Amino acid sequence: MNTILALLSVLCLAACNPESPDDKGDSEGGVQKSLVLTEFAGLNQASAEINSHSDGWERSVLKMDYSSLVEVTNNVQYPNYPRLRTLPDGSYILFWHTATVSDANGKDTHYAVSKDLKNWTYMGNLWKSYSVVTSIGTNDVRYFTNPNGLVLNTGELLVVAAFRAVHAYGKFDAQSDQGLIVKRSNDGGKTWYGETEIYHGPCWEAHLIQLPSGEIQCFYSESRPWISSSHSGTGMVWSKDGGATWEPELGSHFRVMRKHWWNYKPSNSSYSAMWCYTYQMPVGVILNNSKQFAFAMESANQRVPNSSGGTNDQFSVALAFSKEDGIWENLQDDDVLPREQRIDSLVVRGAAPYLVQFPSGECLLAYGGTDSRQHLMIGAPNAREWGEAFDGLPYRGSWGGLDLTSSHQVIDYMRDSRISAEDACIQIARFNLDHDITASKHVVKVDADNSDWVTTDDALFVGSKGEARATLRCSADADNLYFLVEVFDSRLSKNDFCTVYLCNGERFGASSRRIKVNIDGLKGVSNYAGSWREIADTPVSVKSAYDGTPTAIDDTDNGYLSEICIPRSDVNIVNGECLVNFSIFDAAANSEDSVKDTNSPAGWLRIKGL
Repeated sequence: MNTILALLSVLCLAACNPESPDDKGDSEGGVQKSLVLTEFAGLNQASAEINSHSDGWERSVLKMDYSSLVEVTNNVQYPNYPRLRTLPDGSYILFWHTATVSDANGKDTHYAVSKDLKNWTYMGNLWKSYSVVTSIGTNDVRYFTNPNGLVLNTGELLVVAAFRAVHAYGKFDAQSDQGLIVKRSNDGGKTWYGETEIYHGPCWEAHLIQLPSGEIQCFYSESRPWISSSHSGTGMVWSKDGGATWEPELGSHFRVMRKHWWNYKPSNSSYSAMWCYTYQMPVGVILNNSKQFAFAMESANQRVPNSSGGTNDQFSVALAFSKEDGIWENLQDDDVLPREQRIDSLVVRGAAPYLVQFPSGECLLAYGGTDSRQHLMIGAPNAREWGEAFDGLPYRGSWGGLDLTSSHQVIDYMRDSRISAEDACIQIARFNLDHDITASKHVVKVDADNSDWVTTDDALFVGSKGEARATLRCSADADNLYFLVEVFDSRLSKNDFCTVYLCNGERFGASSRRIKVNIDGLKGVSNYAGSWREIADTPVSVKSAYDGTPTAIDDTDNGYLSEICIPRSDVNIVNGECLVNFSIFDAAANSEDSVKDTNSPAGWLRIKGL
């Protein structure tokens, strides 16, 4: 037994000091060799407990992968209200409706497909407008708008759109000429079948949810212009047979979410002052580990005159909740959703919200601001508490949405109209979730070889400022902490570097560490004494390898990796935890991106299990 323990001690020492006791990992420079680097999407693969980060959601952050940012322009003209879904084979389908310069409400619906989120193939119309004779005997045109979709638990794709008779819209006797229509595909949108009208009445913005039981529920913005202008709350229909038949029957209504707001009469308006209903554009989820629904929606607050002599409604972003059992009551007469089931103005001025929830518990809200930009917020697992808003996609636009693709990734998309409505396109990017991580326990040899690291490792991501992006993983044993930094960079430079920050509290101290690595190995280690000061003699060891030619500017490089070993004695670990931050500096873009603000450790992420 003593022999075995002695051997293990030697192996641990060798892991942190692979060459000699004096080796600091940077004496010989990095090794140039072919590397197989692991994208963030391939990490965090361990089965995690649902709501595992319920006690630390306020520290979680979302980072855009700049390298994934793309603009869809082919066969896109006046695109509004995009919706994107990930198909069972890992490909993607994108829906939108086209409008005119003067009317954004939609005329025809379209779709495109992609295998990689970057290259899109236009597939044509999902539904196209056509001439009709209405139920009241008038010649009219049926328009389609607000296409949306849901991948069912059978793998089938169910799509929905709202339709309306343009000239008969708003007429009480022509309700059957407006409504919702669905159809299905079992080959990713190549062919369609089962077209069915599922609701009659003026409506917009349908959203589909499938329950664990298999029941499909479709929520929509109801519009009864004869009582409440363009919006009058949210209704629902449902199917218990996979979308073949729907309840309630056509012409019936089941109203589930609404509140009153007072529409005063502007001096230049023909509208009468009256009580109106609101709560529309519903997008919701069934909250983790529960049956309760949470919905984000627009809430009209007031109607104000505009410069053209008409009026505009001003909106806030609201949240609405079902009862805990997930059952909705059919609101009758003047009933409204009870106050305890509402948050009326989570965002005082905002519109077009979208809500998803990660398995780890964090809720994510996207919405459009008054600055015509997308904003994001991270919330608690119960969707009742929320952090500060932060920027989403980079370009001005409207009508955004989210598609949750894995436990740590979400696809964000929005109309991009920063040039003009005539030149609008659709912007799309992946966003990655960074939150508290747990150190792995596997054996690591610091030799610039990542083969002893595994995809079940927890990982952090940076890379929202430029094409270069990096991941950070951690493992620990009885003597050392180990970190693996992997960098994807097509333009390597000796001036590139990544930084790992460690701290044991919400203030910097003497035990805080800043460790910089690059293609040559260890760039420097600093501790904190009023400011960061480099340590001349450090026990930290680093080995790096790179795949590319840093001195060439006309080739395409792959990237680099660095393995770091830090003795436990050099880091003040408290209760098996320490705080971590991570950043990347890309010389080609002359930009640095970090998981958290590097100026203060307050709010940094935790490494647990040390």
